Amino acid sequence: MKPYNQQQSIMSNLIFFSLQKKLLVLVLSTTMISILITTILFLNFDDIVIFELQENIILIGIVLMIGLSIMTYFLSKRLSGPITKLSDAANEIADGNFGVRTNIKTRDEIGQLSVSFDEMAKKLQDAQFTIKQKEEVIQQQEDILLKFSKHTENDCVGVIDMQDSTKISAELSDEDITKLYEIFLNFMARIVRKYDGEVIKNIGDALLFRFPNVEPSDHTVMKNILECCLSMIESNGKLKEELKAENLPELNYKVSLTYGSVKVAQSDTSNVNDIFGPTVNRCFKINSLCPKNSIVVGENLYNILKSFDEYDLVELCIIELKQKYDYKIFEVRRKDFVKQKILG
Repeated sequence: MKPYNQQQSIMSNLIFFSLQKKLLVLVLSTTMISILITTILFLNFDDIVIFELQENIILIGIVLMIGLSIMTYFLSKRLSGPITKLSDAANEIADGNFGVRTNIKTRDEIGQLSVSFDEMAKKLQDAQFTIKQKEEVIQQQEDILLKFSKHTENDCVGVIDMQDSTKISAELSDEDITKLYEIFLNFMARIVRKYDGEVIKNIGDALLFRFPNVEPSDHTVMKNILECCLSMIESNGKLKEELKAENLPELNYKVSLTYGSVKVAQSDTSNVNDIFGPTVNRCFKINSLCPKNSIVVGENLYNILKSFDEYDLVELCIIELKQKYDYKIFEVRRKDFVKQKILG
C-alpha cells in the first residue's frame, strides 16, 4: 500500500482543472471572444449596412459589452458558488450546528477543501456528542446527596468499559445508541450478579461493580472473582449474537480489577451503595491501558493471584504508568491446559 502522503500527491495531479486554471480560462475566453468579434467586424466593416450610421456603431458596442458582461457574470457565479456554500457552512459551524456538510464534488482545490471541511465538522460533531454524554451524567448527580460511612471496606473493584464507543455511536441513531447501551450494560450486569458481585452504577458506557469485604487469602472467593471477569471476555460471542439480532454493530471492551480499601456512600434517594477512593480511581486508570477484550489487574491483586496455577499473569510494559505512578499492571489469561479442559 502506498503511503498516505503519496496517495494525496497522486490525487492532486489527477484534478481535472484547478481553480486557478478555471479563472484563467474565464479571463482568456472572454478576451478571445471579444477579439474574435472585433476582428470579424473590422474585416467586414464596409460590407455591413448597419455600420453606415455612427449611432448604430455605438449601439452595437453597448450591446456587445452588455452581452459579454452577462456571460462573465454567470461564469463567475458558477465559480464562486462553491465558495459561497463553504462560507455559509462555516457560519453554521460557528453557530453550533456541527451536522452541516458541504458535499461539494468539484475536482479542484475547492473540492479538496470541502472534503477536509466535512471531516472537521464530523470530528466536531463526535466531540460534541461525547461532551453531551458527560454533561448528562453530571446532571444526574447534581441533586443527589450522599452520606459517607465512617468505615472502610476491602473490596475487589471492577470496571468494564466499551471500546471506541464514540466512534460507534456517531454512526447510529439515538434509538439504536440507547438499545446498544442497554444490551451491553445489562448483559454484563447479569454476569456480575451470576458470580455474586454487586453492580454499583454505569458511567456512560462503563459499568462499575464490586465484590465487597473480600478476604484475599480465600482462594475460592478470589477464583470466583477472576472467573466472573473471564466470563465477560469469553461471552463476547453471545453478546455479538444479541447485538446482531437487533442489527447493531459488534463491540469490543476492556475489564480492569483492583483490590483495596474503599469508602462507602449511601444516597438519600437510592438503596444502592456508591464507592469512592484510590482503589476505584486506580481501577478506572488501568482500564484505559487495557488491550481490547482482555483483563488487567493492579499490582496488589497480582501479588494475591500469582500463586494460582490456572492463570497466567503477564506484566504490561507501560512506561508512563511506572514513571508517573510507580505502579505496574498485569494482563490475566487462562493457561492453555485450562482452556482445553473447558473446551473439552
